[in-house]
Amino acid sequence: MAAAPTRVPRPAVIYFFGALGGILFGYETGIIAGALAYIHETPGFEPNAVATGLIVGGISLGAIAGALLAGKLADRVGRRRVILGLGAIFIIGSIACAVAPDNTMLIIARVFLGLGVGGSSALVPVYMSEMAPARMRGRLAGLNQLMIVTGLLLGYLVNLALAGSGDWRLMLASGALPAVLLVAGLPLLPESPRWLVAHGRTEEARILLEATRSEAEAEVDLAQIDKVSEPTGSRRELFSRWVRPAVIVGVGIPILTQFTGLNIVTYYAPTIFDGLGIEHQNALAFTVILGAVKVAAVAVGLTFIDRVGRRRLFSVGSAVMAVCMLWMAYEAAKGDALNPLSMLIAMSAMFVGYSVTWGPVNWVVLGEIYPLRVRGAGMGLSGMITWAATLAITFGFPIMRDGWGLTASMIFFAACNVVGLVFVWRYVLETKGRTLEDIELDLRHRAEPAKQKSAVTAVR
Repeated sequence: MAAAPTRVPRPAVIYFFGALGGILFGYETGIIAGALAYIHETPGFEPNAVATGLIVGGISLGAIAGALLAGKLADRVGRRRVILGLGAIFIIGSIACAVAPDNTMLIIARVFLGLGVGGSSALVPVYMSEMAPARMRGRLAGLNQLMIVTGLLLGYLVNLALAGSGDWRLMLASGALPAVLLVAGLPLLPESPRWLVAHGRTEEARILLEATRSEAEAEVDLAQIDKVSEPTGSRRELFSRWVRPAVIVGVGIPILTQFTGLNIVTYYAPTIFDGLGIEHQNALAFTVILGAVKVAAVAVGLTFIDRVGRRRLFSVGSAVMAVCMLWMAYEAAKGDALNPLSMLIAMSAMFVGYSVTWGPVNWVVLGEIYPLRVRGAGMGLSGMITWAATLAITFGFPIMRDGWGLTASMIFFAACNVVGLVFVWRYVLETKGRTLEDIELDLRHRAEPAKQKSAVTAVR
């Protein structure tokens, strides 16, 4: 086990390596999108809708378990130790995918790799939220999403670079490289100050806080952390009355994020373009354009998140993505008369709408809403739901497309975005500029009237 750093590195170094798990998450998503066509040209990897869905969606199966395990372990043994384990899983899983001899073994390797993807999705937002000062938590916690889309773009670029050879095994093996960088950088990664205080290591937390914010901010944060700090709670406590509003948001937002329809573009853009009669190498080039648009959009979105607020960005994103999905449905309905440039513009607008709003804001809010006592377990639950919903989309979309057609499928996702808009205004409270401890105390205070009412009823 790597030793904890004896000296606190510069904040930029902490935030870079803290968010690096997001690159692994995005890379594995992007690399499979381009490799899929070449995999099915290899003997032993006969194409069919179920196999395709499991190869792409198998990572989501593993991610469900990975998110739950990583969240609970992070509460018990610390965030950084679990991050080390995730790096090892990415290295082993990438190599296992590359040497798989048939569909069955590739699916098993993808499920194993999913343990790392799910753990990363549950842990990185928590770690970044706990490390960041309240005034800039949105931007810093949102680095996770920037890393995800950067990894996605890197995966697309590797796909395009290797398209001439069609070497899908090398494509999948390359996922081990960023994982090696993560493991190598672990000695520079300190433990979360919230976790340190919860485990009686207050002086270490003070040193870390003073190194990552002003002395005044550090004192205020330490006092507030101490106020809510208790031993790690059980997963059962997630369903207590006072935590329930956070759980509603922590379950609803991941489901609605996946049902924006963004992932059908992310995972299946090359095959969608192939199906529309566009040459595969051109389809990969289009996908790189989409990935670059997404990185730029997330970078822009991070400048708004601490100024505009979470709820407003969610709402704007839902409206924009509903329109984009209807636009894509209109183009798909044209059949052979489809305008590829118009479809690319619609997909790019969809990427921008998601990447400025739901993409980063989803992970920021999930990292903020849970109380410290159950934050790891809560984020594990949200991660599990995220990947269950992702599995439903990645496995179900090829079947949905075959049964309903592309046009009807896109209309369905447009409707889901309208549902997302309603959910946000009904259940999501604004967290902009508030400390994690303020958010937790608000949960407790909101539960007090219900407790008082129950007590009065009992007396009567």
